[in-house]
Amino acid sequence: MSNSLGKKKLALPIKILIAMALGGTLGFIVGPKIVAIGFIGDIFMRLLKMCIYPLILLSVISGISQVADVTRLKKVGITFIIYWAASSIVAALTGIGFASFMQPGKGIHLAEAENAIEVTKPDILGSFIGWVPQNPFNALSEGNVIQIIVFAIIFGIVLAVAKSTESGKIVSRGIDALNDIIGSVVAWVISLAPYGVFALTAVMTGTLGLVVIGGVAKMILTLYMALAFMLLVIYPLILKFICKVSPIKFFKNIYPVMLMAFSTCSSSATLPVTMKCSKERLGVPDDMVNLIAPPAATINMHGAAAEHPLYIIFAAQMFGMTLSLPDILILVVLGVIMSAGAAGMPGSGIMMCAIMLNIMGLPLTMIPWLTGVYFIIDMVTTTMNVAGDTVGMVTVATRLGELDSDIFYSKKGSYAQS
Repeated sequence: MSNSLGKKKLALPIKILIAMALGGTLGFIVGPKIVAIGFIGDIFMRLLKMCIYPLILLSVISGISQVADVTRLKKVGITFIIYWAASSIVAALTGIGFASFMQPGKGIHLAEAENAIEVTKPDILGSFIGWVPQNPFNALSEGNVIQIIVFAIIFGIVLAVAKSTESGKIVSRGIDALNDIIGSVVAWVISLAPYGVFALTAVMTGTLGLVVIGGVAKMILTLYMALAFMLLVIYPLILKFICKVSPIKFFKNIYPVMLMAFSTCSSSATLPVTMKCSKERLGVPDDMVNLIAPPAATINMHGAAAEHPLYIIFAAQMFGMTLSLPDILILVVLGVIMSAGAAGMPGSGIMMCAIMLNIMGLPLTMIPWLTGVYFIIDMVTTTMNVAGDTVGMVTVATRLGELDSDIFYSKKGSYAQS
């Protein structure tokens, strides 16, 4: 009996947490030379990315095709869009509010770097047209998530209509089978997370060290405070008064998602864990998760919605530019749009920041040094992004009366035997 007790396995989230602690400690001790083990993290990230696009394609098609009628698809989609728009606006206002109060850019002078990066103003109409794929295979090979989702939605709707035909039944069974197989592949890759997280954390701490000082530190602290406000005040209010569920139990259920997001800095790479936790720990129906989670990983980014406007306020304070009320309103709209347009991969916020600076007529001086410390920022904003996704799915499920309370309040989580 003692032998069997000695072989009890640690839960996967505990392994990831231990790996983060050990990797961070090793990185500080070894320093920049720790990049020698960076290939381990690179391999882990490539394995995650290997799963992302097939997972998105198959889960969206499967989720939509399983909807018995289009009415349900409309109800789920419209409910989530309302949540996305309202919560993203709140996130943008939170970033602006904390930046205006803390004034991280006040008194800071940076030498302007001419032509640090060239950015052209985005073509909004062209961007919408670009969402429609000319070749879905190219979209898969290039990792164009929006185009993959658009193709999957169209394919899923047509398949849902054709399910009564013999061809529709065959294709539907094939999609479901492929979805099950890719789920098994994802489970195997996730089991390797502690090794990848160890290497990623070690390289991050070994190369960055203590670069965050002065005004940059204050700017990052301001962002952290804004995101903490979202996490500890806004989300619990939504969960308590709109969803009618326990915020404490919610966060206990999603901590594997938050740990993965924090260590990988990628909403897309965290998607397999987000979907698994939402189904098996939060009690959101499987088809609803398949419908919401992939698009949410791309467009529902509360961390980014708060982050981008905050950068503009910070830059405006550095260069003595006063933003009017119309400027603030434009900033809110841009924060929501740019967060939706950013890819769910590490570092995408840097380009979005450059575009917003350009639109608001501000110098691009901060882009080079923002790039240097972005990993520190990306860890927290990505964690917020995925937390917002799970809050959204619980919100939709409760508003439609479909949240499984027995699973949500279960004492045994889906990772208990990992």
